[in-house]
Amino acid sequence: MARSIIPQTINGVRTPIDDTLPMTCVIESSQLVEGHGVYSIRVARASNDPSCSWVVTKRFREFDDLNNILKEYGFEFELPKKKLLGRTDRTFMAERQKGLQTYLHTLVQQFELCNSLVIQRFLDPENHMMNYSELALQHVSMFIRSTNNIYQIVEQLPDLGWRYNKSYFLATKTGVSKDDRYLLSWCHYGLDKAFGEKDIANCLKLLKSIVHPLIVPIDEIYANETGTLTVCRFYSKGSLKDYLHQTKPINGAYWKRYGPKSLSRGCDLNQIKSFGRQILEALLFIYDNGLVYGHLHSGNILFDLDQALPIKLLDIANAIVGVSSKYRCHISNLKQIRTLEHCDVYAFGRVLYELSTGEECPTSTCIQFPNTVPISVQHVLLKILAPTGDLPTIQELLDDSFFQQTTSNNIERFQLKLSPKAKEAFEQISRTAQGRLEGDQAKIKNVQRRTRLANHLMSDEERLKRRRERQAKALEQNPDPNTNSPGASSMF
Repeated sequence: MARSIIPQTINGVRTPIDDTLPMTCVIESSQLVEGHGVYSIRVARASNDPSCSWVVTKRFREFDDLNNILKEYGFEFELPKKKLLGRTDRTFMAERQKGLQTYLHTLVQQFELCNSLVIQRFLDPENHMMNYSELALQHVSMFIRSTNNIYQIVEQLPDLGWRYNKSYFLATKTGVSKDDRYLLSWCHYGLDKAFGEKDIANCLKLLKSIVHPLIVPIDEIYANETGTLTVCRFYSKGSLKDYLHQTKPINGAYWKRYGPKSLSRGCDLNQIKSFGRQILEALLFIYDNGLVYGHLHSGNILFDLDQALPIKLLDIANAIVGVSSKYRCHISNLKQIRTLEHCDVYAFGRVLYELSTGEECPTSTCIQFPNTVPISVQHVLLKILAPTGDLPTIQELLDDSFFQQTTSNNIERFQLKLSPKAKEAFEQISRTAQGRLEGDQAKIKNVQRRTRLANHLMSDEERLKRRRERQAKALEQNPDPNTNSPGASSMF
């Protein structure tokens, strides 16, 4: 998702924007243009960082069009009522502006929804006008030609995932059964891209060679100057998220499958233990062998209860591609997250919460859980989702008594031998991602500090204190003329 987009400049130097970071919106002004209210909205990323802000203008009709789309997704945000015929007086405009401001504030609290293309085009249209599907098809076609057309596209799967600039195509392959389907996934490079496409292709080839029961195998890889493409078998039963929401990949776009009105269910305690252990074993394999991930979430876990090991991690190439994780908006605010392994441990906590409740954790940190979360699961979640304290390691979680009481204990552990050059490449990928994360965290922390200071200075108590100080200073500089000065003569 993160990419260099048109932008913001500081001292004439273009700065890239991570468009997974949270946004804030403030309506700065409104005016009548040809009888219609037009609203100027200042949009900022990274908690009002001035270097990442811009202004968009919107009419009420555009708000209404957006709201109708969001209703189809199952969101019921309160939009101000439409005006009565000819109602354009100042009082009405002020009330509507207040209502629209509340609407925008509610909207940007939905971090994941704000990653959708419909919201990006509404709040940041200048940087999101390209036809991502058409562009992806061009690159996929180039890949297919490079394989002598052994793949044939059956259909595109629009909005299969949460990334608006990642496109998916269902395909068949020459020489295999027509019932077998392959998923071709095209993704643009992100801001954590560590090196050129040749080295990226070499890293992807290494991932292609991995054979592990808890990781989805990659059949083909392709990289050019714009992005990468991976090919893997299409799993019709879908992801763990599909299972929890009782849906399938072919049942429509992302928000129609997982929106507020979709069905959801949690797992029983034994399932939580077993699935959780399998996820941890897959993560341990990745990090013990010098690889990196940082992109764990329920949509990146293929799931099939008919298999002895239902869990398989997907999209292990994401760190190489350099894209931001789904939880970037959360981890950029948490100082205890410093490495990609920390990112996955934190994400594991969120997946564990989702397994227990069927829903995503609504906040970045959590110490109070719904009654549906078993006490033994809460014990693990507190180690991960508490706002303070160091995160446990993957091995420490595996050693926790909760994950020892499961039939998944005897998963065979595999070793992967990396060449010194390959080790250095993955270390560079990790350093690049960690460096940008530290930079984002420092930037957001500084902005939050300035905001707290500004709020403090604007508090009633502080303003009264400053007023008294000004009054005292004025009295010192301008003493009462009726007061006798030293040495003055008396009339008596």
